[in-house]
Amino acid sequence: MCTVATGCATTAPARKPPPGEVAVPAIGAEARGLVLPFDAYELSDRDIHTIESAEDLLLRRCMRDRGMGWKLLPRAVGKDLAPPNRTRYGPVEAEVARRFGYHVPPALPTAARREAAGTSRDAGLTSRQRRAAYGRDGTGGCWKAAHARLLRGAPTSDHSLFNRLVTRDFERSRRDAAVRRGVRAWSACLRAEGFRHADPLSVADKPVWARSSRPSPEEIRTAVADVRCKGRTGLVEIWRTAEARLQTETIRAHARSFRALKAAKQHWLRAAERVLARRGADGRGSGL
Repeated sequence: MCTVATGCATTAPARKPPPGEVAVPAIGAEARGLVLPFDAYELSDRDIHTIESAEDLLLRRCMRDRGMGWKLLPRAVGKDLAPPNRTRYGPVEAEVARRFGYHVPPALPTAARREAAGTSRDAGLTSRQRRAAYGRDGTGGCWKAAHARLLRGAPTSDHSLFNRLVTRDFERSRRDAAVRRGVRAWSACLRAEGFRHADPLSVADKPVWARSSRPSPEEIRTAVADVRCKGRTGLVEIWRTAEARLQTETIRAHARSFRALKAAKQHWLRAAERVLARRGADGRGSGL
């Protein structure tokens, strides 16, 4: 069985890219398997994409009301959107480590096309269109109206508290006895591979890696050994289990706040899905 603990390879090979396009391996099962209790209360990349796609439709209607056109961005498919905890404990995908080291891999095809289309669209706006779409400060205009429309009637929630608890429980998980033993085992494994690093997060954030836009051979070798040792020691699953336990305790201790967070998230997504469904009913939409 392919599990996070055994450090299995990605589930699908990299596709052959068209000329000029960088080949990017599909997101692996290791990354998609990193699920934590807090995920249910935070917007994932897929959720954000749904909301932004609905805002884009509302923005177009608003711009048309002002006598201006608005080009909708292409939708990305769900498999091309990153899962929430992909690099939470450093890299976990062997093929990504082999290709990109500790650098962030490029977006997958449909997500990359959406990013490129957004950059191109915004670069082509006239000053009049830009003010109408985003206001003078970049947070107003039709975008503000669309954003407010989706949030209308949403229950109040304390996202700043949530962010503090995320950080707190992550730091607590680093001090967990089982995690510390796992990190020591990972470090010993890495040392046997010829690398001396005490902590998987510090090696992933090593400043020397960021000095180049491309990973060096040393970075690649280190990242590959890092992922291999995570698999051999079961560190990722040990760490995920410890953090999941802490998050579950936190949810129970702050039950009212977490109910409000979930209600606000669900309200926002339902509002976005209604907008997208109306477009789909017209025969012009497509789902993730």
